[in-house]
Amino acid sequence: MLATDLASVTVELLQAICKEKWPESATIEFKKEAPGQSDRDKHELLKDVAALANADGGDLVFGVEEVDGVASSLVPITTEPADALERRIGQVLEAGLEPRVLGLRVHRVELAGGYVLVLRVPASYQGPHGVKVNTSRRFVMRNGTTTSDLTFDQLRMAFDRTASLAEQARAFVARRTETLIARRSPKPLIAGPIRALHFVPIAGLAGRQRIDLQALHGNPFTRLLEADWGGGSRVFNLDGLVVYPGGNPDDGQYGYVQAFRNGSVEAASLGGGTFQQHPTMPEKLIVWSLDMTKWFRERSATILALAKDSGLSGPAVVSFSMLHVENYELTVDAFFPRRGYSGPDRAHLVAPEVWIESLESANVDDFVRPLLDTLWQGFGLERCLDYDAASGNYKPRAR
Repeated sequence: MLATDLASVTVELLQAICKEKWPESATIEFKKEAPGQSDRDKHELLKDVAALANADGGDLVFGVEEVDGVASSLVPITTEPADALERRIGQVLEAGLEPRVLGLRVHRVELAGGYVLVLRVPASYQGPHGVKVNTSRRFVMRNGTTTSDLTFDQLRMAFDRTASLAEQARAFVARRTETLIARRSPKPLIAGPIRALHFVPIAGLAGRQRIDLQALHGNPFTRLLEADWGGGSRVFNLDGLVVYPGGNPDDGQYGYVQAFRNGSVEAASLGGGTFQQHPTMPEKLIVWSLDMTKWFRERSATILALAKDSGLSGPAVVSFSMLHVENYELTVDAFFPRRGYSGPDRAHLVAPEVWIESLESANVDDFVRPLLDTLWQGFGLERCLDYDAASGNYKPRAR
Protein backbone atom coordinates (compact mmCIF):
# COMPACT_ATOMS: atom_id res chain seq x y z
CA MET A 1 0.00 0.00 0.00
CA LEU A 2 1.06 3.60 -0.51
CA ALA A 3 0.85 4.44 3.20
CA THR A 4 -0.77 2.99 6.32
CA ASP A 5 -2.84 6.13 6.75
CA LEU A 6 -4.66 6.75 3.49
CA ALA A 7 -5.20 10.40 4.41
CA SER A 8 -1.41 10.91 4.39
CA VAL A 9 -1.24 10.23 0.64
CA THR A 10 -0.49 13.76 -0.63
CA VAL A 11 0.76 15.42 -3.79
CA GLU A 12 4.27 15.40 -2.31
CA LEU A 13 4.11 11.65 -1.66
CA LEU A 14 2.84 10.94 -5.17
CA GLN A 15 5.61 13.07 -6.68
CA ALA A 16 8.17 11.21 -4.58
CA ILE A 17 6.70 7.88 -5.72
CA CYS A 18 7.25 8.85 -9.36
CA LYS A 19 10.69 10.36 -8.75
CA GLU A 20 11.86 7.30 -6.81
CA LYS A 21 10.19 4.99 -9.35
CA TRP A 22 8.23 2.87 -6.92
CA PRO A 23 7.48 -0.55 -8.42
CA GLU A 24 4.08 -2.11 -8.60
CA SER A 25 3.66 -4.90 -6.08
CA ALA A 26 1.17 -7.36 -4.65
CA THR A 27 -0.58 -4.43 -2.94
CA ILE A 28 -0.03 -1.49 -5.35
CA GLU A 29 -1.13 -1.08 -8.96
CA PHE A 30 -0.72 2.14 -10.95
CA LYS A 31 -3.14 3.09 -13.72
CA LYS A 32 -2.72 6.05 -16.05
CA GLU A 33 -6.44 6.50 -16.72
CA ALA A 34 -9.64 6.29 -14.72
CA PRO A 35 -11.84 3.23 -15.34
CA GLY A 36 -13.80 3.59 -18.56
CA GLN A 37 -17.48 2.89 -19.08
CA SER A 38 -17.26 0.00 -21.55
CA ASP A 39 -18.11 -3.54 -20.43
CA ARG A 40 -14.45 -4.47 -20.83
CA ASP A 41 -13.33 -1.58 -18.60
CA LYS A 42 -15.94 -2.47 -15.98
CA HIS A 43 -14.80 -6.09 -15.96
CA GLU A 44 -11.19 -5.00 -15.57
CA LEU A 45 -12.08 -2.86 -12.55
CA LEU A 46 -14.09 -5.68 -10.98
CA LYS A 47 -11.27 -8.15 -11.58
CA ASP A 48 -8.66 -5.84 -10.02
CA VAL A 49 -10.75 -5.21 -6.89
CA ALA A 50 -11.73 -8.85 -6.43
CA ALA A 51 -8.12 -9.99 -6.88
CA LEU A 52 -6.88 -7.62 -4.15
CA ALA A 53 -9.76 -8.41 -1.78
CA ASN A 54 -9.15 -12.16 -2.16
CA ALA A 55 -5.44 -11.68 -1.37
CA ASP A 56 -3.82 -9.13 0.95
CA GLY A 57 -5.71 -6.02 -0.12
CA GLY A 58 -4.01 -2.99 -1.66
CA ASP A 59 -4.30 0.31 -3.52
CA LEU A 60 -5.43 0.94 -7.09
CA VAL A 61 -3.95 4.33 -8.04
CA PHE A 62 -5.64 6.07 -10.96
CA GLY A 63 -3.72 8.97 -12.48
CA VAL A 64 -0.18 7.59 -12.19
CA GLU A 65 1.47 6.27 -15.34
CA GLU A 66 3.70 3.23 -15.04
CA VAL A 67 6.48 2.20 -17.40
CA ASP A 68 7.89 -1.32 -17.15
CA GLY A 69 6.10 -1.84 -13.86
CA VAL A 70 7.33 1.27 -12.04
CA ALA A 71 5.67 4.63 -11.38
CA SER A 72 6.73 7.12 -14.03
CA SER A 73 4.69 10.33 -13.89
CA LEU A 74 1.49 11.90 -12.63
CA VAL A 75 -1.27 12.14 -15.22
CA PRO A 76 -4.14 14.04 -13.56
CA ILE A 77 -7.63 12.73 -14.33
CA THR A 78 -9.66 15.33 -16.19
CA THR A 79 -12.30 13.25 -17.97
CA GLU A 80 -15.04 13.68 -15.34
CA PRO A 81 -15.57 15.26 -11.91
CA ALA A 82 -14.14 13.25 -9.06
CA ASP A 83 -17.51 12.90 -7.30
CA ALA A 84 -19.04 11.45 -10.46
CA LEU A 85 -16.17 9.00 -10.90
CA GLU A 86 -16.40 7.85 -7.29
CA ARG A 87 -20.14 7.24 -7.63
CA ARG A 88 -19.66 5.35 -10.88
CA ILE A 89 -16.95 3.12 -9.42
CA GLY A 90 -19.19 2.38 -6.44
CA GLN A 91 -22.10 1.45 -8.70
CA VAL A 92 -19.95 -0.86 -10.83
CA LEU A 93 -18.55 -2.65 -7.80
CA GLU A 94 -21.97 -2.93 -6.13
CA ALA A 95 -23.47 -4.54 -9.24
CA GLY A 96 -20.55 -6.70 -10.33
CA LEU A 97 -19.04 -8.29 -7.21
CA GLU A 98 -20.56 -11.06 -5.15
CA PRO A 99 -20.46 -10.86 -2.22
CA ARG A 100 -19.77 -7.14 -2.08
CA VAL A 101 -16.45 -6.01 -0.59
CA LEU A 102 -16.87 -4.20 2.73
CA GLY A 103 -14.54 -1.41 3.81
CA LEU A 104 -13.59 -0.01 0.41
CA ARG A 105 -12.20 3.52 0.73
CA VAL A 106 -11.59 6.24 -1.85
CA HIS A 107 -9.04 9.04 -1.42
CA ARG A 108 -8.75 11.98 -3.79
CA VAL A 109 -5.55 13.99 -4.27
CA GLU A 110 -6.12 17.29 -6.05
CA LEU A 111 -3.52 18.29 -8.63
CA ALA A 112 -3.20 21.27 -10.97
CA GLY A 113 -5.82 20.67 -13.65
CA GLY A 114 -7.17 17.43 -12.24
CA TYR A 115 -6.76 14.78 -9.54
CA VAL A 116 -5.38 11.35 -8.65
CA LEU A 117 -7.81 8.82 -7.19
CA VAL A 118 -6.70 6.07 -4.82
CA LEU A 119 -9.07 3.13 -4.29
CA ARG A 120 -8.06 1.20 -1.17
CA VAL A 121 -9.24 -2.39 -1.16
CA PRO A 122 -9.05 -4.23 2.19
CA ALA A 123 -8.07 -7.86 2.51
CA SER A 124 -11.52 -9.41 2.84
CA TYR A 125 -12.85 -12.16 5.08
CA GLN A 126 -16.36 -12.24 3.62
CA GLY A 127 -15.14 -13.88 0.43
CA PRO A 128 -14.02 -15.28 -1.80
CA HIS A 129 -15.37 -12.50 -4.01
CA GLY A 130 -16.47 -13.42 -7.48
CA VAL A 131 -16.80 -11.27 -10.58
CA LYS A 132 -20.19 -11.70 -12.19
CA VAL A 133 -19.83 -12.90 -15.79
CA ASN A 134 -23.31 -13.44 -17.26
CA THR A 135 -24.73 -16.28 -15.13
CA SER A 136 -21.37 -17.51 -13.80
CA ARG A 137 -18.76 -16.26 -11.36
CA ARG A 138 -15.04 -15.83 -11.86
CA PHE A 139 -12.81 -15.98 -8.78
CA VAL A 140 -9.41 -14.30 -9.07
CA MET A 141 -6.55 -13.42 -6.74
CA ARG A 142 -3.54 -11.11 -6.86
CA ASN A 143 -0.24 -13.01 -7.13
CA GLY A 144 2.68 -10.60 -7.01
CA THR A 145 1.96 -8.09 -9.78
CA THR A 146 -0.33 -10.40 -11.76
CA THR A 147 -3.88 -11.65 -11.38
CA SER A 148 -4.82 -15.30 -11.78
CA ASP A 149 -7.87 -17.48 -11.31
CA LEU A 150 -8.12 -19.37 -8.04
CA THR A 151 -7.41 -23.07 -8.25
CA PHE A 152 -9.87 -25.54 -6.74
CA ASP A 153 -7.77 -25.88 -3.58
CA GLN A 154 -7.35 -22.10 -3.26
CA LEU A 155 -11.09 -21.62 -3.70
CA ARG A 156 -11.88 -24.18 -1.03
CA MET A 157 -9.39 -22.59 1.38
CA ALA A 158 -10.87 -19.15 0.69
CA PHE A 159 -14.34 -20.36 1.63
CA ASP A 160 -12.97 -21.93 4.83
CA ARG A 161 -10.75 -18.97 5.80
CA THR A 162 -13.30 -16.80 7.57
CA ALA A 163 -14.85 -19.65 9.55
CA SER A 164 -11.41 -20.85 10.63
CA LEU A 165 -10.24 -17.38 11.71
CA ALA A 166 -13.51 -16.72 13.54
CA GLU A 167 -13.01 -19.93 15.49
CA GLN A 168 -9.42 -18.89 16.29
CA ALA A 169 -10.76 -15.56 17.59
CA ARG A 170 -13.26 -17.30 19.86
CA ALA A 171 -10.56 -19.65 21.13
CA PHE A 172 -8.26 -16.69 21.84
CA VAL A 173 -10.99 -14.94 23.86
CA ALA A 174 -11.75 -18.16 25.74
CA ARG A 175 -8.07 -18.64 26.69
CA ARG A 176 -7.71 -15.05 27.87
CA THR A 177 -10.94 -15.26 29.86
CA GLU A 178 -9.73 -18.42 31.59
CA THR A 179 -6.49 -16.61 32.42
CA LEU A 180 -8.44 -13.82 34.12
CA ILE A 181 -10.66 -16.29 35.96
CA ALA A 182 -7.50 -17.92 37.30
CA ARG A 183 -6.27 -14.41 38.25
CA ARG A 184 -3.12 -14.72 36.17
CA SER A 185 -3.41 -11.30 34.54
CA PRO A 186 -0.27 -9.51 33.24
CA LYS A 187 -0.69 -6.99 36.06
CA PRO A 188 -2.24 -8.31 39.32
CA LEU A 189 -5.63 -6.73 39.96
CA ILE A 190 -7.24 -5.70 43.23
CA ALA A 191 -9.42 -8.50 44.64
CA GLY A 192 -13.01 -8.28 43.50
CA PRO A 193 -15.08 -8.58 40.31
CA ILE A 194 -13.23 -8.12 37.02
CA ARG A 195 -14.65 -6.25 34.04
CA ALA A 196 -12.99 -7.63 30.90
CA LEU A 197 -13.16 -6.54 27.27
CA HIS A 198 -11.55 -8.49 24.45
CA PHE A 199 -11.11 -7.07 20.95
CA VAL A 200 -9.76 -9.41 18.24
CA PRO A 201 -9.26 -8.12 14.65
CA ILE A 202 -9.46 -11.02 12.21
CA ALA A 203 -6.74 -9.55 9.99
CA GLY A 204 -4.37 -9.67 12.95
CA LEU A 205 -4.97 -13.39 13.44
CA ALA A 206 -4.22 -13.90 9.75
CA GLY A 207 -0.90 -12.10 10.22
CA ARG A 208 -1.82 -9.36 7.74
CA GLN A 209 -2.21 -6.36 10.03
CA ARG A 210 -1.17 -5.36 13.50
CA ILE A 211 -0.72 -2.41 15.83
CA ASP A 212 2.80 -0.92 15.88
CA LEU A 213 3.63 -1.61 19.52
CA GLN A 214 6.92 0.26 19.44
CA ALA A 215 5.12 3.37 18.23
CA LEU A 216 2.39 2.84 20.84
CA HIS A 217 5.08 2.64 23.53
CA GLY A 218 5.79 6.34 22.92
CA ASN A 219 3.35 9.11 23.73
CA PRO A 220 0.35 7.38 22.08
CA PHE A 221 0.17 4.90 24.99
CA THR A 222 -1.47 7.64 27.07
CA ARG A 223 -4.69 7.32 25.06
CA LEU A 224 -5.18 3.93 26.75
CA LEU A 225 -5.06 5.41 30.25
CA GLU A 226 -8.30 5.60 32.21
CA ALA A 227 -9.37 9.01 33.50
CA ASP A 228 -9.18 8.03 37.19
CA TRP A 229 -5.77 6.37 37.04
CA GLY A 230 -3.97 9.63 37.75
CA GLY A 231 -1.24 8.87 35.23
CA GLY A 232 0.21 5.63 34.03
CA SER A 233 3.07 3.62 32.67
CA ARG A 234 3.73 0.81 30.20
CA VAL A 235 6.06 -2.14 29.79
CA PHE A 236 6.73 -4.74 27.11
CA ASN A 237 6.08 -8.41 27.81
CA LEU A 238 6.12 -11.57 25.68
CA ASP A 239 2.54 -10.96 24.54
CA GLY A 240 3.04 -7.31 23.57
CA LEU A 241 2.64 -4.09 25.56
CA VAL A 242 0.90 -3.56 28.92
CA VAL A 243 -0.43 -0.13 29.90
CA TYR A 244 -1.31 0.31 33.60
CA PRO A 245 -1.73 3.01 36.28
CA GLY A 246 1.89 2.85 37.40
CA GLY A 247 3.70 1.67 40.49
CA ASN A 248 3.35 -1.77 42.04
CA PRO A 249 0.87 -1.50 44.92
CA ASP A 250 0.74 -4.48 47.27
CA ASP A 251 -3.01 -4.97 46.80
CA GLY A 252 -2.86 -4.85 42.98
CA GLN A 253 -3.80 -2.47 40.19
CA TYR A 254 -7.23 -1.02 39.44
CA GLY A 255 -6.86 -2.03 35.80
CA TYR A 256 -4.65 -2.46 32.75
CA VAL A 257 -4.71 -2.74 28.95
CA GLN A 258 -2.76 -5.48 27.19
CA ALA A 259 -2.07 -4.80 23.50
CA PHE A 260 -1.09 -8.04 21.76
CA ARG A 261 1.30 -8.45 18.86
CA ASN A 262 -1.51 -9.72 16.60
CA GLY A 263 -3.49 -6.49 17.08
CA SER A 264 -5.83 -7.88 19.72
CA VAL A 265 -6.50 -5.86 22.88
CA GLU A 266 -7.53 -6.94 26.36
CA ALA A 267 -8.79 -4.36 28.88
CA ALA A 268 -9.55 -5.34 32.46
CA SER A 269 -10.55 -3.37 35.52
CA LEU A 270 -11.93 -3.71 39.05
CA GLY A 271 -15.71 -3.88 38.63
CA GLY A 272 -17.20 -3.89 42.12
CA GLY A 273 -16.79 -3.17 45.80
CA THR A 274 -18.70 -2.82 49.06
CA PHE A 275 -21.57 -0.55 50.10
CA GLN A 276 -23.05 0.13 53.53
CA GLN A 277 -26.27 2.11 53.41
CA HIS A 278 -26.30 2.69 57.18
CA PRO A 279 -23.81 1.98 60.01
CA THR A 280 -26.31 -0.41 61.56
CA MET A 281 -26.68 -2.39 58.36
CA PRO A 282 -24.25 -5.03 57.00
CA GLU A 283 -22.03 -4.23 54.05
CA LYS A 284 -23.15 -5.49 50.65
CA LEU A 285 -20.92 -6.68 47.82
CA ILE A 286 -22.00 -4.73 44.76
CA VAL A 287 -21.24 -4.25 41.08
CA TRP A 288 -21.61 -0.61 40.03
CA SER A 289 -24.04 -0.74 37.12
CA LEU A 290 -23.59 2.81 35.81
CA ASP A 291 -19.81 2.55 36.01
CA MET A 292 -19.98 -0.84 34.32
CA THR A 293 -21.85 0.65 31.35
CA LYS A 294 -19.57 3.66 31.06
CA TRP A 295 -16.39 1.59 31.37
CA PHE A 296 -17.31 -0.90 28.63
CA ARG A 297 -18.52 1.86 26.31
CA GLU A 298 -15.53 4.18 26.84
CA ARG A 299 -12.98 1.37 26.60
CA SER A 300 -14.67 0.12 23.41
CA ALA A 301 -14.59 3.58 21.85
CA THR A 302 -10.91 4.04 22.70
CA ILE A 303 -9.85 0.65 21.37
CA LEU A 304 -11.93 0.99 18.20
CA ALA A 305 -10.38 4.41 17.52
CA LEU A 306 -6.88 3.00 18.12
CA ALA A 307 -7.57 0.16 15.68
CA LYS A 308 -8.80 2.53 12.99
CA ASP A 309 -5.88 4.93 13.48
CA SER A 310 -3.48 1.97 13.24
CA GLY A 311 -4.89 1.05 9.84
CA LEU A 312 -6.66 -2.12 10.96
CA SER A 313 -9.53 -3.07 8.68
CA GLY A 314 -11.99 -5.85 8.06
CA PRO A 315 -14.00 -7.76 10.66
CA ALA A 316 -13.33 -8.20 14.37
CA VAL A 317 -14.69 -10.14 17.33
CA VAL A 318 -15.58 -8.33 20.56
CA SER A 319 -16.41 -9.90 23.93
CA PHE A 320 -17.51 -8.48 27.32
CA SER A 321 -17.24 -10.34 30.61
CA MET A 322 -17.98 -9.78 34.30
CA LEU A 323 -15.88 -12.29 36.19
CA HIS A 324 -15.81 -13.32 39.87
CA VAL A 325 -19.25 -11.88 40.58
CA GLU A 326 -20.37 -14.67 42.88
CA ASN A 327 -21.96 -13.18 46.03
CA TYR A 328 -22.07 -9.77 44.31
CA GLU A 329 -25.21 -7.97 43.22
CA LEU A 330 -25.78 -5.38 40.51
CA THR A 331 -26.97 -2.01 41.78
CA VAL A 332 -30.15 -1.14 39.93
CA ASP A 333 -29.89 2.47 41.10
CA ALA A 334 -27.40 4.61 39.17
CA PHE A 335 -25.19 5.22 42.21
CA PHE A 336 -26.79 4.67 45.62
CA PRO A 337 -28.42 1.24 45.60
CA ARG A 338 -31.66 2.35 47.22
CA ARG A 339 -33.95 0.64 44.76
CA GLY A 340 -32.66 -2.84 45.27
CA TYR A 341 -30.16 -5.23 43.81
CA SER A 342 -30.08 -8.07 41.34
CA GLY A 343 -27.79 -11.06 41.65
CA PRO A 344 -25.99 -13.02 38.90
CA ASP A 345 -26.99 -16.49 37.78
CA ARG A 346 -23.40 -17.75 37.84
CA ALA A 347 -19.93 -16.81 39.09
CA HIS A 348 -18.60 -15.64 35.72
CA LEU A 349 -20.76 -13.83 33.17
CA VAL A 350 -19.26 -14.10 29.68
CA ALA A 351 -21.44 -12.57 26.94
CA PRO A 352 -21.38 -14.36 23.55
CA GLU A 353 -18.97 -12.62 21.18
CA VAL A 354 -20.25 -10.05 18.71
CA TRP A 355 -18.94 -10.10 15.13
CA ILE A 356 -18.15 -6.67 13.67
CA GLU A 357 -18.42 -6.83 9.89
CA SER A 358 -16.13 -3.89 9.13
CA LEU A 359 -13.92 -1.87 11.47
CA GLU A 360 -13.92 1.04 9.03
CA SER A 361 -17.67 1.60 9.38
CA ALA A 362 -18.19 0.22 12.90
CA ASN A 363 -20.26 2.29 15.33
CA VAL A 364 -19.43 1.64 18.95
CA ASP A 365 -23.03 1.44 20.21
CA ASP A 366 -23.95 -1.13 17.56
CA PHE A 367 -21.97 -3.77 19.45
CA VAL A 368 -21.73 -2.30 22.96
CA ARG A 369 -25.48 -2.22 23.56
CA PRO A 370 -26.24 -5.91 22.77
CA LEU A 371 -23.23 -7.05 24.81
CA LEU A 372 -24.30 -4.94 27.80
CA ASP A 373 -27.89 -6.15 27.47
CA THR A 374 -26.56 -9.70 27.77
CA LEU A 375 -24.51 -8.90 30.89
CA TRP A 376 -27.49 -7.18 32.54
CA GLN A 377 -29.63 -10.21 31.71
CA GLY A 378 -27.00 -12.33 33.44
CA PHE A 379 -27.93 -10.36 36.56
CA GLY A 380 -31.62 -11.14 36.01
CA LEU A 381 -32.65 -7.82 34.41
CA GLU A 382 -34.31 -7.23 31.06
CA ARG A 383 -31.71 -4.90 29.50
CA CYS A 384 -29.04 -2.29 30.13
CA LEU A 385 -30.84 0.76 31.54
CA ASP A 386 -28.29 3.21 30.14
CA TYR A 387 -29.70 2.89 26.62
CA ASP A 388 -33.04 4.38 25.68
CA ALA A 389 -35.53 1.57 25.12
CA ALA A 390 -37.35 3.34 22.28
CA SER A 391 -34.52 4.84 20.25
CA GLY A 392 -31.66 2.57 21.30
CA ASN A 393 -29.46 5.62 21.86
CA TYR A 394 -26.94 5.81 24.67
CA LYS A 395 -28.59 7.72 27.52
CA PRO A 396 -26.73 7.15 30.80
CA ARG A 397 -28.69 7.60 34.01
CA ALA A 398 -27.83 10.63 36.12
CA ARG A 399 -26.09 9.98 39.41
